[in-house]
Amino acid sequence: MPNPAEYDNQKDWMAACVPTHKDEGDKQDEAVATCLSIWRKHTGEPEPEGKNALKAISRTDDELRVGNYIVLFGGRDLEGVGSENVNADGSKGEYFTADTDLSSSYTKAGALYEDWEHAQAEAGDELLGVVDWKTAKVDDKGVFVERVLQRRNQYVRWLEELGWFEDGTLGTSSHADPKGVVKRADGEIVRWPLFRDTITVNPMEPRMLSDNQLRAFKALGIPVPDDTANDSTPPEAEPEAEANQSSTSAASAAGQGRMRMQQLKNRLTMEG
Repeated sequence: MPNPAEYDNQKDWMAACVPTHKDEGDKQDEAVATCLSIWRKHTGEPEPEGKNALKAISRTDDELRVGNYIVLFGGRDLEGVGSENVNADGSKGEYFTADTDLSSSYTKAGALYEDWEHAQAEAGDELLGVVDWKTAKVDDKGVFVERVLQRRNQYVRWLEELGWFEDGTLGTSSHADPKGVVKRADGEIVRWPLFRDTITVNPMEPRMLSDNQLRAFKALGIPVPDDTANDSTPPEAEPEAEANQSSTSAASAAGQGRMRMQQLKNRLTMEG
């Protein structure tokens, strides 16, 4: 394994480090992300935070309170790029607006369940806590909420130990009752009755990706939709040629998710 101390600049380090990690079985996007992280630790540069990363707010012995925007207005997500779902008009990507109706029996009750990676946690630890809907605040970016997580949950403990509530690694993805979802032909989400939320390292919303992940994607020539959080005008449908070119972003994001999930599985094996 190359030593970053033997290299004068990031370019030379990446040229040496990435092939080594690929030889060990990493996919290229995983190798790039890992090598960027190693270089930053060597130089003392802090890991970049996500544009809408989930961050710790307060702690007690039993609870961890974290927050971010559960919904962002404007930019399109990765539907049709990270999945096969395209809009009725053929465009790709769905988006929320300030007019999107998020109300549901759960929001009216004041709480949504919070899970890990779309309920992929071990049985008994699938629920990490709840979204405290009483904290919901709407501004020009979206809807900001706080979540109350149980620190005795093994996944919450591991995520804290890994420092992921501090370094911008984690994003979130909201879930709605599919029977109540209403969308326009161009992907605008008119109604999204919330019933659950998930903490994830593989969000469908590009603005939840960390700058570290985005830089890795750019290093690989992988396009990611622009940040249009402050643009009140609905985004234009993605041209078909560009949409086809960007299809590899789904595999890249999935690779990031696999890498993070493997770290948790390794921890489970070590402690089991």
